[in-house]
Amino acid sequence: MTSAPQAPAPDGKQRAAQARCDAMVRHARAQIMAVGVDRFSVNEVLRASGGSKATLAKYFGDRSGLIAAAIGAEAQAAVADLALDEVAGLPLGEALERVLAGILRFYLLPGSLALYRAVVSAADPVGSAGFYRQGHQSLVAALAALLEARKGAEVRSAVDSSAVADQMLHAIRAGLYEQALIGLGESAVSAQDAALRARATVALFLPSISIDGLPAR
Repeated sequence: MTSAPQAPAPDGKQRAAQARCDAMVRHARAQIMAVGVDRFSVNEVLRASGGSKATLAKYFGDRSGLIAAAIGAEAQAAVADLALDEVAGLPLGEALERVLAGILRFYLLPGSLALYRAVVSAADPVGSAGFYRQGHQSLVAALAALLEARKGAEVRSAVDSSAVADQMLHAIRAGLYEQALIGLGESAVSAQDAALRARATVALFLPSISIDGLPAR
């Protein structure tokens, strides 16, 4: 049996370019958190990361592309923290509770709140679209993948996984997240409170998506 050809290992030039790109995204994330999107300076990112305008144009396109990449990196970190592999063997309800509790904690992190406030205050349609695509929709995709993997076994085949995942994310953060954004509530949430809110959210959705309905706990 012939094995599939492996991609060639990156050479020194490619590794250096990747390192510069990573540094640019890292410094962009830090600057967005510190000063917001409206005062975000590409020149400052290039200075701090050792990048160049040519690197920016080649790999990110422009300022909005770099901001979108920074937001995407933030969302990827959030998805990694959800540890979806660890819930693969759990019953559907428990798996959803674990993931939703993790998503809620991510939404309420000071950095996540600062990033959302910065994007909204900038009122930049391109940046906002990147934020929505790279941020919220990345989390929706991760949750939808969990549902898709269980179709026919625990999840009804007719369920629109993406639509349900989107609705779940809005439900888990409803009220609490909005209050934290405008400073009316505490941004911190205990693991126990997050778990209780996640359980209540799952209880709303499970009867309509699960083959067996809401299991006894």
